[in-house]
Amino acid sequence: MQLSRQAEDLIASLRNFPEKESVAVERGAKSLENLIDVCLERHYIGRETPEEVIIRNWRSIAGANFAGRCAPEKIDPAGILLIKVPSAVVRRELEFAEDRLMTAIRALPGCEIVKGIALRAG
Repeated sequence: MQLSRQAEDLIASLRNFPEKESVAVERGAKSLENLIDVCLERHYIGRETPEEVIIRNWRSIAGANFAGRCAPEKIDPAGILLIKVPSAVVRRELEFAEDRLMTAIRALPGCEIVKGIALRAG
């Protein structure tokens, strides 16, 4: 028979045993199929990551003038796309084109998660 956490703590108190310090909560079993689906979705198994989609389409996103002079690196956990730029001139031009870049990126499948752009020297 399984007792609730409160009942176990009460019994432990009455018997002068320490209460459980764990904050873990029993949530029940999950199906293996559900777990596999979650892992496939979370880790982009069998499909392109947003970074791969952006890299594959970078020439059309940035334009021919900039595609060879800057490169997307990764999307951080906050949804910011990090772009490596070689110089202050390219950086400034991309800052002016940020709205156009964001529109093109968000139009790509799976890239709706991109919330902004950060330019870094490289």
